Amino acid sequence: MNRLEDRYRRVLRLLPASYRQAWEEDMVATFLQSEQPEDTEDAEFAADYGRPSLPEVASVVALAVRLRLGGDGSPPRYLAWGETVRRLALVGLLVQAVAALAGLGAWLWSPWVTNVVAVDRAADVQALFGLVWVAAYLSLVTGRWRSARSLAALALAQSVVFFTVDFATVEGVYGLSRVTGLLVDAVPVLALAAFHRLASPVKARPWLIALPVGVSLLTVPLLLTYFSAPGLVDWPGVVCTAVFVAAVMYLSVPGMSWRSATVSWSTTLALFALTALGQRVVTLLDYLQFAARTADLDVMIAIAAVQAAAVLVIATPLTMLAVKAMRTLPAVGAPGR
Repeated sequence: MNRLEDRYRRVLRLLPASYRQAWEEDMVATFLQSEQPEDTEDAEFAADYGRPSLPEVASVVALAVRLRLGGDGSPPRYLAWGETVRRLALVGLLVQAVAALAGLGAWLWSPWVTNVVAVDRAADVQALFGLVWVAAYLSLVTGRWRSARSLAALALAQSVVFFTVDFATVEGVYGLSRVTGLLVDAVPVLALAAFHRLASPVKARPWLIALPVGVSLLTVPLLLTYFSAPGLVDWPGVVCTAVFVAAVMYLSVPGMSWRSATVSWSTTLALFALTALGQRVVTLLDYLQFAARTADLDVMIAIAAVQAAAVLVIATPLTMLAVKAMRTLPAVGAPGR
């Protein structure tokens, strides 16, 4: 084995072991043949100093993602992981779309309630750019996956821009919670990689219905808290509450027992619960570090602590259920080429 072949084999380690066992030799031979110069001296130089090209590495990475996040005809375990990541993307973009529409509604509604027209161009632009998340979500559920990836990447990019502007202009302590929030925003965008040609089409109707329902469910409590306890509700708290309610409903639905629960939904909810828990803990730590302690801040700290404990309680059985369900799936076989 020369160095070039060894480097190709190292790149192929990204692929599942079962797939490598079936196709590694053929793939290595194809790669080496495509890179074999006609001149003898050039061939010897390539064997010692040649490296896989970027397009070749990219193709192997894409194949590895497609195999591990399987679709129709994939081994059960890869299919379950693929469905989990696809639902992670769907629910994540749904949350972003709901937040964007609710935020836009609050932006349009606040001058009528406060009788004050505030001039904040950055907030205005940010509210309008939030609609890109809505467009990405609608593209995803209607089957336009390439458009969904482009729009989601654009939405994430504008979040990074606003994050950078705030970091450069806002004085005082910049909380780690904002950094965590940006990383959480990136999760569904990265999860869109699971929508490949082998993935099953999305059933659009329930996901389209979920958008107005989600906006309604978010708007009502936000309006109530605006009048009764303004300033005591933050976004991580809203997410924790939504995850807790969804998890309780999932675990208590008839037929969704520990043995019969759908694997991809149990793993999806477990991942969301752990993500919400992490974001809640980070924001709680930020609140505890504030120097100016007020009565409202103490109440927010207490609420955040209760929410973190509740999500931890519900995340434990969800994680156990997800792990147990994954272990019951048949061993992964060698997938076809």
